[in-house]
Amino acid sequence: MKPIEIEETPITDETFIAQNWERIVEEEDGTEFYYWKLPLPKDNPDEDAPSLISCANDEYLEAGIPQGTYVVEICEMNGLGYTASEEGLEVLYRVMTHRDINEPDEEEEITDILS
Repeated sequence: MKPIEIEETPITDETFIAQNWERIVEEEDGTEFYYWKLPLPKDNPDEDAPSLISCANDEYLEAGIPQGTYVVEICEMNGLGYTASEEGLEVLYRVMTHRDINEPDEEEEITDILS
């Protein structure tokens, strides 16, 4: 039986920017690092909403991924939803919200309609 090969696109800063994630910058022991966070759904204003969170930009060695790429998981769920690909992220977001992560949030759609 021939294995099925699925191309996987690594998650990068460009992924997060295109999908309107929040970049969170922190400092530890004089070293600055950042990670990305997205509430579920992404237009949810509740600060306590479930969210997706990335590893920090300096954790690629621990995650076993190339520098400049990220893994994402559901925040505070001990690795649930862990993915290192844009395709996996799209599926995870759709399962959690019944929405497409690459579409504008409802507020953006309303603004565009009113413009």
